[in-house]
Amino acid sequence: MRALLLRRLATAVPTLAAVVLLSFLLMRLAPGGPFDGELAMDPATRAALVHAYGLDLPLPAQMLRYVGGLARGDFGPSLVYRDFTVTDLIASGLPVSLTLGGLALTLAVMLGISAGLIAATRAGGRTDRILMFAMTLLTAVPTFVTGPALVLLFALALGWAPVSGWAGGDPAHLALPVIALALPVAGAIGKLTRAGLAATLRQDHIRSAHARGLSPSRVLLVHALRPALVPVASYLGPAAAGMLTGAVVIETVFALPGLGRHFVQGALNRDYPLVLGVVILYAALILLFNLLADLLYGWLDPRMRG
Repeated sequence: MRALLLRRLATAVPTLAAVVLLSFLLMRLAPGGPFDGELAMDPATRAALVHAYGLDLPLPAQMLRYVGGLARGDFGPSLVYRDFTVTDLIASGLPVSLTLGGLALTLAVMLGISAGLIAATRAGGRTDRILMFAMTLLTAVPTFVTGPALVLLFALALGWAPVSGWAGGDPAHLALPVIALALPVAGAIGKLTRAGLAATLRQDHIRSAHARGLSPSRVLLVHALRPALVPVASYLGPAAAGMLTGAVVIETVFALPGLGRHFVQGALNRDYPLVLGVVILYAALILLFNLLADLLYGWLDPRMRG
């Protein structure tokens, strides 16, 4: 397991460095700037702001200055929200995004594995076909469709939940965005669980377990489920990454003050440090989630530990 961890870390560090470099260059090369508003700014004021934020320095000097700040844990000042640093904005939005993503991933795993278990134990039957059709449908429908659809049905038509807002993490406000974010991932996990479990149940060691007189539930949960979840474990890293990017849409639809909303506003306003800070944090979280998924994969499949 230690060798697996070291190999993943050896690739994660240069990957994150490449993300920082490319993101910085792309943001600087994009047309427009943070001080190009609808109203023309006084040239002297504009020049003073550009100098104050170091935007008049050569590009390599700006890059070194930014990387030096990152090494100290400083993402720099926001060019638009001038009363806040990027670190302040990330600190306020990260708990919202992590809460939303964590609850959505937990719900997706519970729904997906449960549906896969039921379908695999009834392989070829009517229940199996219905569940797999539902899982395929959930996987195919994107979050920017399911989110508004849930609002129209459960918030506006039935009045069971609020339309939008955070309200300090009130469960009523979290229900619809969590469900909207979890459904596509639940569909994929359900299909992977069903495929892996159906194949495992046909293997010889499962037949031997039945022959020894073990109960069907013990055979299923103890002997068959762990190897069947190997494909699910390998998918959890990309799934967590997909939830991070999908949360941008969900947070915008439901007006949640998370990182996704900050990212959208920062991109519209050409707030370079804010966009860069969110992108770098997203990249670091994605690498972390993939590392955790690899470790889980190694625990489920001992052959991957060497």
